[in-house]
Amino acid sequence: MSRFSLTAHDDGRLVVNDDFAPVLRAAGLMSFDALWDYTGGTVAKNLLKERTTTRVALPQAGGEQVFFLKRHTRPPFKEYIKPLFRLTWPILGARNEWNAILKFHEAGIPTMTPAALGEKGGRSLLLTAAIEGCRKLSQVMDGTRRVDTEHDVQSARPIVRSIARAARTMHAHGLHHQDFYLGHLMIPEDGRPEPLYVIDLGRVRQSRRLSRRWIVKDLAQLNYSARLSSKSERLRFLEEYLGRPVTEADRPLLTSIARKTERIASHSKKNKL
Repeated sequence: MSRFSLTAHDDGRLVVNDDFAPVLRAAGLMSFDALWDYTGGTVAKNLLKERTTTRVALPQAGGEQVFFLKRHTRPPFKEYIKPLFRLTWPILGARNEWNAILKFHEAGIPTMTPAALGEKGGRSLLLTAAIEGCRKLSQVMDGTRRVDTEHDVQSARPIVRSIARAARTMHAHGLHHQDFYLGHLMIPEDGRPEPLYVIDLGRVRQSRRLSRRWIVKDLAQLNYSARLSSKSERLRFLEEYLGRPVTEADRPLLTSIARKTERIASHSKKNKL
């Protein structure tokens, strides 16, 4: 469990993790406008015009500190309306991800380290420290090849257990990721299964107790992204996730996951994702 010392700056428009205040202060980035208008760095992700992510490297004693700066502008009106047709509330802006990051740390689930949250006039930003020396599980278990050799199976087992423990802890704390794919899980580049980081928490929902619907969605997303994994790996994941052997009583859950996986596959094929 991690606790952070957070301080409000710029008349409350910017909240900064005190651990990173010296680096940001030295770079002149201790206000919302300074961070929002920052023109350095390189584009890391720019799929939506209302949300961009920039990789930022700032100098510090003995080297540099790398961050990712995610900036949100006010989204189109349709983004407020679409979730309502699914009987859910819209999740917009940087605060939801900031709160989710803090909650994941409280639950003991490794994730990004929060550096700063800024909000002003319908715009918001999130600054997180880069997770160095890691790679995404989509690069390790990429869904395009089946794990067949004994060496591959032995290597995959501890990773599968780590994923299952992360999913179990996440759900036990009422956290529903909504984008629970291998591309949003990271492990050290040297192949160690831990720490396993859960990233991209922008759509995370929190509740006192998750409904079956949200649990199935997360597990189906994971199942889809690891769809060429062996049956033994899938069984091992479920046993670790459930904390016990799989029984006949679990069949309705497994059926729901399989059906949701098929719907995800169909949607991905239709939209060429």
